[in-house]
Amino acid sequence: MRQSSYDFDDTVVVEKVLSQLERGCIFSGRLSDGQPIRVKFAGADTQSLPGDTFHVRGLLGHHRDKFGKTVVQIDSKHMRRVVTPGALLRPWLERLPNIGETRADRLIAAFGHDLQTVLSDMGRASEVAKLIEPTKPALAAKITAQLYAAVATQAGADKIRSTEVEFLTFLETMGMQESRVAGQIWRFMAGFDAVDRLKRNPYVPACLMDWKPADRIGQRLLRAANEGADLHCHPNRLAGALNSVWRELLSEGDTAATEETVKDLLANRGVDPDTTLRLAEENSSLRRIGALLRAPGAAWLEDQVVSALLSIENTSPTVPIPSGQALESLVYDAELETGLTLTAEQHAAVVLLLTLPVAALQGGAGVGKTTVMKVLATAWERLGGDVVMGALAGKAALTLSKGASTSARPRLAYTIARLIGMAQRQGLQAENPAFKRPTSDVDFTSKSLLVVDEAGMLDTPSLHKLLSLMPQGARLLFAGDEGQLPPVGIGRVFHDVVAEGSRVARLTQVLRQAADSDIPKVAALVRQGQTPVLDSWTGQAKGVFLVPFGELESVQRQLRGKSELMVIAARKATVEAINESESLEARSTTTPTRRLGPLATVAVGDPVVATANRYQEGLFNGLLGVVDSIAGPEVAIRWDGEREPRSLPQAAEADIELAYAITCHRAQGSGSQAVVIVVESSRLVTREWIYTAITRSRELVIVVGDSEVLTKSLARRTTRTTGFSLRARIPMGAAHVGRRP
Repeated sequence: MRQSSYDFDDTVVVEKVLSQLERGCIFSGRLSDGQPIRVKFAGADTQSLPGDTFHVRGLLGHHRDKFGKTVVQIDSKHMRRVVTPGALLRPWLERLPNIGETRADRLIAAFGHDLQTVLSDMGRASEVAKLIEPTKPALAAKITAQLYAAVATQAGADKIRSTEVEFLTFLETMGMQESRVAGQIWRFMAGFDAVDRLKRNPYVPACLMDWKPADRIGQRLLRAANEGADLHCHPNRLAGALNSVWRELLSEGDTAATEETVKDLLANRGVDPDTTLRLAEENSSLRRIGALLRAPGAAWLEDQVVSALLSIENTSPTVPIPSGQALESLVYDAELETGLTLTAEQHAAVVLLLTLPVAALQGGAGVGKTTVMKVLATAWERLGGDVVMGALAGKAALTLSKGASTSARPRLAYTIARLIGMAQRQGLQAENPAFKRPTSDVDFTSKSLLVVDEAGMLDTPSLHKLLSLMPQGARLLFAGDEGQLPPVGIGRVFHDVVAEGSRVARLTQVLRQAADSDIPKVAALVRQGQTPVLDSWTGQAKGVFLVPFGELESVQRQLRGKSELMVIAARKATVEAINESESLEARSTTTPTRRLGPLATVAVGDPVVATANRYQEGLFNGLLGVVDSIAGPEVAIRWDGEREPRSLPQAAEADIELAYAITCHRAQGSGSQAVVIVVESSRLVTREWIYTAITRSRELVIVVGDSEVLTKSLARRTTRTTGFSLRARIPMGAAHVGRRP
């Protein structure tokens, strides 16, 4: 080891990553002489992988593991990635197919520190082959070719990683301290010329981080390139400020805003609003709809969705729809087939929905939306069509499957993520008939009726993706409740379609079986803004009750394990505190755990939630599950609505959080036997928030808080502004909607 002002100053090859922290990492590795060592690095995000090489400076110490073994540890704040020198290739070589420890030893012994150079020179391949397998030249040639290919791949990866380090270092010199955002900017601009492109577009960070640090970086870059220029009114700075405004609005789910709102937000960023908007209009980067200004990317998505919906309506039907009494008779026959007797309101809804290529079924808790969908599906199939059913959450899909099926005609509903995956594979097979897709995949046809339940939580990007994959002639039905919160992501297409009104069938009557539960009654009061009178909870299994905030922990401990439980809170700090305390309570000192990312260390039995859409992996933002097993690096999760657990892809690990408690947005689309709702004094807790939380429960709701805070919360409303505009539908002819004779 070379001595310096630090105790340790040398190169280390990573053998095993022990922990990937939010700011740093811990890994075990080896020095060039083979000596094992442990490195604990605290600094900017550094994604270390086995085989990576770092130059490390730090203080020598020791670490004692849980088995009592002591190893040398370096505590470092200074670490940079380097290209692996010859002898340090040993750990990487040993893991390569057909190399192993013995052949790696031969190569190291023969070439030492020159090995990297040798393996980069194809002219020396014959020397390498003789060392790898002296008595089997054919096998040696094959293994050598594989080795040189692996080295070339590794060299390319090293170069990219080296470029990434240089880029992140450049950001640090510009004053960026937010390592997560720095990583986002790199992923956005990744490439060998990333620094040059950032200099040409100095306000790219404004799309990804708060304005003040983005402006600081932007002005430094502008000053370096435009010495003496007026940076305050520089066009790049004005454009960056407007992009920062769009970022803030989009983070709240809005896709548009009034001009006054945009001007206020621009003024808060220290730029002249009128000049900024005038420049944006001159550059054709400002879009308007009525009195609203629209976020550019979101505007494109919304317009694409509108175009797709109008295309569905303007396509000639492939399933002929009868009219008049024939239509009435069709619905009556479907009722008989399902063994159901619809109310007059439900019957009228089915008749109307059959006539609409794009439709919305609107109804609150307990009005029988699933019953209507079951009869509608039966009627559609009697006409020769096929039905595809989906919902964003796994449990919602499972509930829809059960509610829409009959003994003679089972119907499976899928998550939207799975439907998108199925449609993508169907498209691939259409392009290449040799492509094989699972036999369990559904087929989308020109006669398909796509039913999307809990549609209020479907964001605009997800809907755009789904619609882009639907075949011409297919029809679409949204089903949901406009009283609930809008989606986690941007937009609120279902709410906007219901508000427009020309494509909507409404259900308002709470059914007798639902009336036996207090949940629909209380939900209806909350929806109207009235504070319900709630009894104290003394252990009842059904109903809606109120308990003081101080009893939250006691309530959780009584319910957890005895019934299916969902705990909903508004503040992230509250969610994190509950997750930490409940996970510690559930584990012993010997419970196997696995760190998935900076926000989650999980154990078997832990409830978890996905926090991002990953359609290829069948995951979406808000999907709930339970950790089924942990075997080494592999974590298996049984997701809601799925019968078997499946391994969590490594790429998705950072998008998983504990779910002993979740936010209300995460809870949308899912349900639970018992729901505990933490009503805090927060602007996030609104009438729609409380209504959504209450309607997640099937049997028991416990409101944690007090009546005064509950009343104030019910007076607050959730608002969302969008630029989505679907013109009113012009009826092709009024459908006869009659009452049962």
